[in-house]
Amino acid sequence: MNPHIAFLGGGNMANAIIGGMIKQGFNPSLLSVVEHNANTRDKLTEQFHISCHESVSTVQNVDIWVLAVKPQNMRDALTDLTPLLHTKQMLVSIAAGLTTATLSSWSGNHSKIARTMPNTPAMVSQGVTGIFAPTSVFSTDEQIALDNIFKTIGSTVWLDTESQIDSITAISGSGPAYVFYMMEHLAAAAVELGFDSATADLLVKQTFAGAVALANTSEDSLTTLREKVTSKGGTTAAALNAFSSDGMDKALHHGTQAACERAKELAVELAK
Repeated sequence: MNPHIAFLGGGNMANAIIGGMIKQGFNPSLLSVVEHNANTRDKLTEQFHISCHESVSTVQNVDIWVLAVKPQNMRDALTDLTPLLHTKQMLVSIAAGLTTATLSSWSGNHSKIARTMPNTPAMVSQGVTGIFAPTSVFSTDEQIALDNIFKTIGSTVWLDTESQIDSITAISGSGPAYVFYMMEHLAAAAVELGFDSATADLLVKQTFAGAVALANTSEDSLTTLREKVTSKGGTTAAALNAFSSDGMDKALHHGTQAACERAKELAVELAK
């Protein structure tokens, strides 16, 4: 199956996915973008040599529509697209907070709708994308086609229920910000210990990059890896004891729960 894939919206995430797909051998002639901004259309055409359109009405023979506009603009975008849809076309949303029920109601009760949640490391092909596209709606070939799209920007995780989209949003969708938050404060601590800001940034970035690389290549669990760095009564143990005493572990759990609850609230707010 070599589907024609059209992106409704040409922003950063669409750009990342298109770039990943082309690097992995997708045919640019089978990729299209509908984007109202002329400058963005020109940049996409120059960068990827794909077909860019101002209106959905000029895009023909689409198999998969990737809904990549902002959630608050989705209803208007689907109003233009709905008259052109046919039942076999797949709608694949990368927008946070919009349920399949909401998207269906905005698209003339279209039923073949998948939800995905990629994250920003997709921009360097190191993302992870949660995918909800159940077998009750999508064939095996269609699921493979979706998996092939999102594997070009990193790993994929298939979800059994739509509610898990909220959970994966709280972990990997918002997760890069948690990591940057920790890096930001660790770099500030390094400056307090006497390093200049450039050296502090280097120490923190390489420490995180090295730790992730080690975790990805080791058969040990994350807990075992942490224990191997921690000598009894040593410097690492002192830091970890301070983190635990200050409630860092509980704060991480509390934060992800707050993100998950907010995702659920957004689904209600955006559906109005």
